[in-house]
Formats: sequence, C-alpha cells, structure tokens
Amino acid sequence: MRFRTPANPKVEKRKPLVIGLAIDKSWSMKGEKMEAVIDASCALVNWLTRHDAVSIIAYSSDVQLIQPVTHLTEKVSVTDKIRNIQVATSTNLSGGWLSTLKSLSQSKIPNAYKRVILLTDGNPTLGIKEKEALVTIASDHLAMGISTTTIGVGNDFNEEMLVEIAKAGGGNFYYIDNPETASDIFFEEFGDIGALYAQAIDVELEFAPGVRLKQVLSETSHQVLEEFDEFLGDSKTISRQKINLQLGDLRADDLRNLVLRLEIDDRVHKAETPFCEVNVSYYNLLKQNVLESVKENFSFERGKNRGKQDPDVLVEILIANATVGIKEITEFVKRGQTEDAKTMLVGLIQDIRNNVHFAPNALGSLLNRLSVLESKILTKSDDLHKHLFMNSQMMAKGTDKIDLKDVVVHNQIFEYHTVGDIDLYKCPEIKQLMEQKIAEGFRYMIFDFSHTSHIDSSAIGMVIQIVGWLRRRGGELVVANIHDSVKKIFEITRLYNHIRVAETLSSAKEVLQRIVYAKEGDEIT
Repeated sequence: MRFRTPANPKVEKRKPLVIGLAIDKSWSMKGEKMEAVIDASCALVNWLTRHDAVSIIAYSSDVQLIQPVTHLTEKVSVTDKIRNIQVATSTNLSGGWLSTLKSLSQSKIPNAYKRVILLTDGNPTLGIKEKEALVTIASDHLAMGISTTTIGVGNDFNEEMLVEIAKAGGGNFYYIDNPETASDIFFEEFGDIGALYAQAIDVELEFAPGVRLKQVLSETSHQVLEEFDEFLGDSKTISRQKINLQLGDLRADDLRNLVLRLEIDDRVHKAETPFCEVNVSYYNLLKQNVLESVKENFSFERGKNRGKQDPDVLVEILIANATVGIKEITEFVKRGQTEDAKTMLVGLIQDIRNNVHFAPNALGSLLNRLSVLESKILTKSDDLHKHLFMNSQMMAKGTDKIDLKDVVVHNQIFEYHTVGDIDLYKCPEIKQLMEQKIAEGFRYMIFDFSHTSHIDSSAIGMVIQIVGWLRRRGGELVVANIHDSVKKIFEITRLYNHIRVAETLSSAKEVLQRIVYAKEGDEIT
C-alpha cells in the first residue's frame, strides 16, 4: 500500500509551530559541544516565522527557564538569551524535559503543532532515571498532542533510552557525532516539522475470509483482531481478520509504503467481496487539525498465472531486511561477535548492490550508510554503537521517497528571477510555480535574487522546503546575486551551511553543471 501527500497543499497559512528546546548544560557539554548546540538553536529560532512560538529550558542539576513560550515577533532577545547559557554540573534530564513539556502544554496558542527537542550528552544523574518511566512520559504527552524528538551528543549518552523516548514520543532520534553536524541535525528537524501534513495516521484493513496476515515487513506498530462471521455445522469457522496499523506522521511531498505478507487460501474465491477493505483516518494539520478519512477496496483478478515481482515491493523488502539486519548486527556487536556482525553486514551490502538499479536514489543512499557502518566495524570505531542505533532508526523510518509516476526527471536547469521583496503573502505563489516546474521534470534550479532586497522568515522556510523537494529528486538549488541585506539574513540564519550560494548567475550554472556531470559519471560507473 502506498500513502502519498501533495507537495504544496493549497493553503495560505500553515499550522503554527510551538517548539520547546530542552538543552543539557551539564559540565560535560563545556566547550565545542555547547557552542555548536547554541549556534544551531539560534539558527532554528531564526528559521521559524512570527506565527510560530518557542520555549527554552536549560538543565543541569537545576532547571533554568531561559525563555517562556513566546511568539517570535522579535528574535534577537531570544537568541541573546540562548547565547548566555552557561554550563553547570549534573544532568537532571527529566526535570528539564518535564519543564519544557509543561510550558508547551500550558501555552494557549490555538491549533498549534507542539514538539519538544530534548538534547543531552550523558545519562540522567538526577531526577527520573529509569528508561521505562521516561518512555511513559513520552507516550502520555504524545496523547496530549506534544511530540518529542531526542538528540544525543558525543559518546556517553544512553542511545537505547533516547531511541525509545523518541519512538514513544512520536518524534525523531538524531546523533551528533561531532559539533560540526549539530546545525545539520537542527536543519533536518526543522525541515521535518515545518512540512508536516498529516498526524496520527491510523490504517484499518479488513480482509475477506481466506486472507490472513503473515507478516508486516514495514517497521510500524500494529494489532490483529479476529471477527467470526459464521459458525458451520461441521465446527469449521469462517473468520475475517482486521488489522490496525499506526503510521505516525507524514510530511507534505512525502511517500510511505506499507508492505504486508499475506497468505491467501481457496475461501477467498467463494466470496464476492473485495479481498481487502481499507479505511485510513488522520488529522490534517493544514486544515485546522480536522479529522479526515479515505476509504478504498482492493480486488484482484482470479487466475493461475503468476505475477511478476513488483520493483517497488522488492525495494521495500530490501529496506525492511536491512532494518532487521542492523538490529541483529547491533546485538552481535554488543556480545563481541564482530566477525558475525561483519559477515551479516557484507551480505546486506551485496543484496542492496545487486538491486540498486531498481531505485538508485533510495537504495544508493542506503548502500552508502551500510558502507560507512562497514568501515566503522573494520576500524573498531568507538562510536559504532551510536551509529548502528542511528541508522536502524533512519532505516525504520524509511528512506526519503517521492512519487515520480508520470514524471520524467531531466537535467535541464530552471532559472527563476525573483521580483521584489518575498514575504508570507508571496510564498504560496512561488511554491506553486516551483511545484509546476518539478512536475515538468525539473530538479535543478537557480533562484536569482538580483531584484530582491528583503526576505522574511516565511521566505526562508519556503526556500528550505523547495531545497527538500529538489534533493529528494536527486537535484539541487543554487541561490545567486543576493544583495547585502539578504546576505545578512543568510548569515543570521546560517543558511550558508545548508544552501548553495553563488555570486553570479553564470557561476550558479557552473555549480549545477558540475553536480550534473558528477552524478552522470556515478550512474555510468
């Protein structure tokens, strides 16, 4: 089953975001780690719009309220407060996190999407320390509409605990292995929450008699119920299975595949009903959180001919096998069985390599991740455990996929020349044009800012979203000819770290042409 969301839903105003930052300021964060987290936190504040709000808590042995929930109509004072955070002693993780959750739960901003970003570089030494209790806090607050993302810094944090908190809290887990990657992690998280479309997606499948679930290959929680339709005189029972699956959240311009292995017997031929009825319900974050639903029936032609292997299904099976395999490899490493871990990883890499042509982007990205893990196992890297956990979570979440049905992507470059200032009211028009060009197969674009002297934070969010659209299609955006006033905004928001900027239109074209040639060379290889 494939779940697809539109790239640019026709809405003038997205749901406001309320972000809570719970920042570990224990002594071990001193130096580069703290500086990197502070810079990334300030960038996140500057990416948010005036319609969004932020709350900031810093914790060590005590819990310090840096900024109560406030709309970001004025950002300088907020970033100044973040820059004044000073390291202290122990790690009262639960105290800092609970205070941040409380501030978001008490905020009176209507129809807001609320998420806490919990960051730590160590184990809890004060407050609640038991993983089970912390996971319960995450799930309880998710039920109240507040999700939690966890970020582990360095090599001393408890990755199992942070992964479980993020999973129960409906957020993401990230690993900052060196200070330079902190900004990339915050950029990725902002792109994720800034483009959310559907939340709490619930899928109900009702199978016809004779159809039974054997396995859910995709990593998603599910429950199986049996419904008995009829008791026959010979004591045989005809039953129907009902499967409930929770898919979590989906961004705009996203695609989620759900792969099930079914067992089908002759009883299905005696029924006139479809072999599967599907009801999907979700909260639409772009329509004031209204509950929407979609219903579909699935039938298939009866006959004796075997169908061909569907490439999409094969790709999902490979990704599912890699996810399960990484978990087994993690257990081998824990037990010191390094050779077994190597053997299994080499087998996974070979499977992906043999089939990478079916989905060069998705499987190529997965192959790169597995190759990095292989090098870390071979060099007996100290942070191997952390990388194994991070990759297992990323694979479980699924590779970045988009629907390219009826779209032929090409390597031509589209130039867009902006006119005038870009603000909240102009962004939908620009995004609509970019979506149209993407539908025409463009994935390499240049934004020429020659005639623009001001952009606001809505425009920044728009550019970040368009960059995401293009990169998921294997493309890239380059911004050119930016005035000093726009340069200043790029510097404040640290967009230079994430978006390519060229001095002139011709140099922007050269940058993209080099990228195209490099990718064509990789494909030939």
